[in-house]
Amino acid sequence: MRLVSFRKSGKVRAGVECDGRVYDLEAAMKRGKVGQPVSDLRSLLEQSGWKQKLKKLKFDARSASTPLSKTELTAPIAEPRKLIISGLNSHSHLKELEDLTGKVEPPRYPMVIAKATSTVSGPYDDIILPPETKKLDYECEMAVVIGRTCRRVSAEKIRAYIAGYMTMNDVSARDVQMADGQALFYRVHFPGKSFDTFCPTGPALVTIDEFPAKRVMKMRTTVNGKIRQDADTADFIFSVERVISHVSQIMTLQPGDIVSMGSPAGVILADPKPVYLKVGDVVRCEIEGIGGVENRIKADKIKVAAFKTG
Repeated sequence: MRLVSFRKSGKVRAGVECDGRVYDLEAAMKRGKVGQPVSDLRSLLEQSGWKQKLKKLKFDARSASTPLSKTELTAPIAEPRKLIISGLNSHSHLKELEDLTGKVEPPRYPMVIAKATSTVSGPYDDIILPPETKKLDYECEMAVVIGRTCRRVSAEKIRAYIAGYMTMNDVSARDVQMADGQALFYRVHFPGKSFDTFCPTGPALVTIDEFPAKRVMKMRTTVNGKIRQDADTADFIFSVERVISHVSQIMTLQPGDIVSMGSPAGVILADPKPVYLKVGDVVRCEIEGIGGVENRIKADKIKVAAFKTG
């Protein structure tokens, strides 16, 4: 099932995308008398047995709906409690960094990086280029959305705790993230990845039952129509189950939390002659079976003093 969020009459609503239409979830739950009606997807995931409730919903010509082509989609999960990234989690990305900098030791366990939840934006929203960076980069990533409270769960049992997947662009200001030339000790991943609009997500939260275990999904990024990243989920160093299990050993994951799986090769940072994103560029990140987020780079209207990390 494809779960979406959309804007209607100035308010964000939860919906179900089906056969080219978006059905209002709250209205459908009221009509079917299925669970406590909700107007946002995180509230749905917080209900016990939400998957079974969704299966009982019926959509027909009398259901409240709009054509998908005329619906303004927003971020499926607008306010996750946590937004976690599995850094350096693809064989191809590790290889391209080695080609650029020399031998890089593969991680012994998933690398956990955080990103501010305020970065979350819609699948077609603009990405604002802040004046603090001259090295704006993209990263196509598969975002895993947690569907039930998850704490110290083994990898073998993780699928039962996953709501589904989204496409995500983990936008980064590389000069801020890397403290621009300072020693490794001074790298500051969190601020470099946490400017507003730096996390387009969507276009839908596709429930995990749509994906057989170990299914390989193609991943692609284009900039102004030209392919920059072209890989698949078999490239992951650590599987979805391994990453989520590892994070659950550190912290309790709650319904609606997002854990992304890391980017494949093709990032601008690893290009020997990098040309970073500029105002007017259009970036599209797409994953097979989920869909794409497509965002235009737009200048920040606010002029501020230079950013400092210390």
